[in-house]
Amino acid sequence: MAQGKNKPEIDEMDQHAAAWVIHDHAVATTGKQSPSDAARQSGHASSREWIQSTPAHAESYENAQSVWDDLALIDPEDLKQPGPAANDASTGPAKRSWHIVAIAATIVLAVIGGIELPDLMARSFADHSSAHGEITTLTLADGSRVLLDSASAIDVAFSDTERAVTLISGRASFDVAPASDTVPPFVVHAGNSTTRALGTKFDVEYGDYDDGHDLTVTAIEHQIMVTPDVAQADTSLVLSPGERISIRAGASDIAVQQINLATSTSWQNGFLIFDHARLSDVTRTLNRYASGPILIASGDLANREVSGMFRIDKIDQAVDVISKGLGASSYSIPHVATFLVE
Repeated sequence: MAQGKNKPEIDEMDQHAAAWVIHDHAVATTGKQSPSDAARQSGHASSREWIQSTPAHAESYENAQSVWDDLALIDPEDLKQPGPAANDASTGPAKRSWHIVAIAATIVLAVIGGIELPDLMARSFADHSSAHGEITTLTLADGSRVLLDSASAIDVAFSDTERAVTLISGRASFDVAPASDTVPPFVVHAGNSTTRALGTKFDVEYGDYDDGHDLTVTAIEHQIMVTPDVAQADTSLVLSPGERISIRAGASDIAVQQINLATSTSWQNGFLIFDHARLSDVTRTLNRYASGPILIASGDLANREVSGMFRIDKIDQAVDVISKGLGASSYSIPHVATFLVE
């Protein structure tokens, strides 16, 4: 029927192609290695394996990759209400078929859903949470202060034997009221780990979206005792100010790093500082606060270095400065995504 030709449809193969393209770029942009559920449903362990299985898969992946490369040129209104592709090259690729527009819509929706859904779920069930792009200050019942970074969530459970806070996801800075004979120890739980305050101030970050690590703990003032896995108490270690551990799930080696506290804690003052950081690492940090995900369309560009100080409330400005400094271009679909290309 003629009417049916006006409906963008995407078959299962193209859904898998879009999922693998998103995964391959997410490896460079977010550090995540595990394929999404949509990619795993293809029945293959990697995009390379899926592509090589049939010529049709290779062609479908190439189409999805092409969409990714110039997705920023597509008018978002065309994705909401598909209509005939424009012939004017200034408004998007000429005569783009519904087949390709459907792949584009799939990529956009998957990118948005994949980034936002976990944060929304965590915030829905937490005692305290911060919205995406928001930094929130809390004062707990004992007088301890907590600074919740963007899209972070905690539960609080104080008892006679322990002042316990569980970091569900995100990052939090703790300024702890001292323990005493009548005030129990202050402990932060994150996954299988515990961080016990021996002093006053420290940061804990939990989640696999930043730098590929599941847990990062930083001592800021005085000392803290960290047990990376409560099932292995002998792994406990004490961190002094300016020391940090970053742990990937399942890793057996734990190395203490010396860090620049001014750079590490700059987010608490509304700034982000980078010193010869890879662009892929920079975008992971910027994505904490950006209104839409910042994505890199080139692996070579992802490895370029960035240095500078940027305001958290001016992320769009930071992207412009960074892209110009690298000789790259940025294309934005407002509140949907920003693409960095060479």
